Amino acid sequence: MKLRKVLLPMLIMILCCSCAGQKSLPLALQGFGRSWQEIEPGSIYTGEIRVCTPEATGTVVFRENGVTVDASHTEDGYVMVKYEGHTSRLKIRMVHKEETYIYDLNQEGTYEVLPLQMGNGTYELQTLRQVEGTNYSPITSARLEVNMADPKKAFVFPSQYVWYTKEKSAVKLSYDLCADLTSDAEKVERIADYVTNLLSYDYDKAETVGKGYIPDTEEILKTKKGICFDYAALFAVMLRTQNIPVRLVIGYIQPDHLYHAWNQVYIDGEWIWKDLTFGSSSPYKEEDYKPERKY
Repeated sequence: MKLRKVLLPMLIMILCCSCAGQKSLPLALQGFGRSWQEIEPGSIYTGEIRVCTPEATGTVVFRENGVTVDASHTEDGYVMVKYEGHTSRLKIRMVHKEETYIYDLNQEGTYEVLPLQMGNGTYELQTLRQVEGTNYSPITSARLEVNMADPKKAFVFPSQYVWYTKEKSAVKLSYDLCADLTSDAEKVERIADYVTNLLSYDYDKAETVGKGYIPDTEEILKTKKGICFDYAALFAVMLRTQNIPVRLVIGYIQPDHLYHAWNQVYIDGEWIWKDLTFGSSSPYKEEDYKPERKY
């Protein structure tokens, strides 16, 4: 996937101006740092960290041509795929009714976790091997019958585009920031404030980001800057850590046809639109956002 620059020059200027004045820390966090940027991961919350962790338990497994598909936990909204061997580039194609998602598959012998974000029903999963250029040929296929009691679970587990483990800095920061909070709504706003106060937009990256880019939250937190994809991924990681369903959404903002990434968060029984890249200065309304893919 090639992410193109999504902000017009005038909108970038608006965003920069709106983020110039940093919000002060909430009272519960004061004393741990003079600004949002100075909160050290793990410096506030000292209890146990628990996150939803994907497992390849081997209950339901498909193996063919070096590819292993572990579908043991489809009821939790994910499937795990790995390849052991050496070949040309590999992709995974997942088809459900009229929708299709395509992912890159690593050749490191480690599992990729892929969400079952298209809901219940039959999924056709194919592994494709590069023949030449953009031509790919199927080398494996599997059919999955998915029956999730709660399809929102696909958006509380880590997956390829929203990856984390409990050791990650973003996870520790999420626990730090939410240590004194009890409601999901409060946690969403606290984490949104943190991300928008911490990050600045990376114009150079927007121009040069390569095809197949996937955000690394450790790098994002280290550099304190990113593109829309980074804002949305960091926000998703920190909310899923709190067991709050959140989607990373990629699509277009109309009528300007801006290729963009944002979030949808499940709060109080409904999916709420959140765009941290633009923040409160956004000239767009929710109805201007046209999703193409959700992770």
